Amino acid sequence: MHGIFKARGLAFVATLALLGGTVWIAAGTTGAYFSDTHDGTISGTVGSIQVHTTGIGGTGTDGMNLSFEKLLPGTPQTVSVDYSNTGNSPEDVWVVFPNSDALAALNDLGTFGEFGLSSSTGGHIFYSHNLRDDRNHSCGELKASGCWPLTKQYRVASAVQQSASGSVTFTFGIGADANDQKKFAAGAGLALPYQIVATQVGIKPSVME
Repeated sequence: MHGIFKARGLAFVATLALLGGTVWIAAGTTGAYFSDTHDGTISGTVGSIQVHTTGIGGTGTDGMNLSFEKLLPGTPQTVSVDYSNTGNSPEDVWVVFPNSDALAALNDLGTFGEFGLSSSTGGHIFYSHNLRDDRNHSCGELKASGCWPLTKQYRVASAVQQSASGSVTFTFGIGADANDQKKFAAGAGLALPYQIVATQVGIKPSVME
């Protein structure tokens, strides 16, 4: 009698152990669930920023070397360069004067020189009859005091679309104040390097010295 009870007791304990193991295994699973999956691919293409230029009547590569001829006081002259967006993205177009020494030499003319910059899309951008900058501390507040020097860069067109084109015009003259020919050597010329630069819309060009 005791043996039978003892055997049944062991069986009962074994059953509990088995159930306990079953409960633990079930608690360790996430259970059944439904799902639905859709596949896709992320792709893209790279844009390009390019500009083609042609100087009107100029020399050198793309006619970009422009020249004023036989300048006289009070009679400014103009030269122009055309540009077109040959990339596949909208772009801003800038005129950059990268040579600081040449830019300073132009501004040193003060009222003896005048310089203008305009574009077919942006209209009048810059014009000064007194290019003196503030390096000699005689101008005070620029422009308001009459001093308005040429600076390094100007945006001449914004968000130019693919295949669109335009032009940039430079104006230079000997100021009317320059009435003494001895101040200007005969045949002396203007040497001002410039660049036509295309950038992503809203991005300024990096000016290298």
